Amino acid sequence: MLVSHFSRVRTALKDREVLTACLEELGYEVREGGTIRSREGVREVDLSIHTRNGNGIGFVKDADGCYNLVTDWWGMRGKDRHILDRMAGTLARVQRNYAERMVREQIENEGFSLVERREEEDGSIRIVVRRWT
Repeated sequence: MLVSHFSRVRTALKDREVLTACLEELGYEVREGGTIRSREGVREVDLSIHTRNGNGIGFVKDADGCYNLVTDWWGMRGKDRHILDRMAGTLARVQRNYAERMVREQIENEGFSLVERREEEDGSIRIVVRRWT
């Protein structure tokens, strides 16, 4: 017997536009709002990622303003399970891309310009900026 329930993965992702852009950059079809399903029932989400069987993967904004990943981990099968496994494997990439976008937005808002962007061997990103005064 397959047990099914909604699971939540906490994140520190607060900017909806940046999160959506990061997910789309990684090839996900993101929709504003929507519902996801499991045998437990239906759950409203703030952002949804399309899956073939309609169960879906979603992000729900919590009281702290963070968008947490919500899905039925155990109810996904076939190609949808592949999408979910890919999402789980790339959540760290989403968080890294999100952080980089937020840093770039902030440096631009403060009048800096990007001089260099380089990925280091350890996976971190080195950003060098400049501002003329």
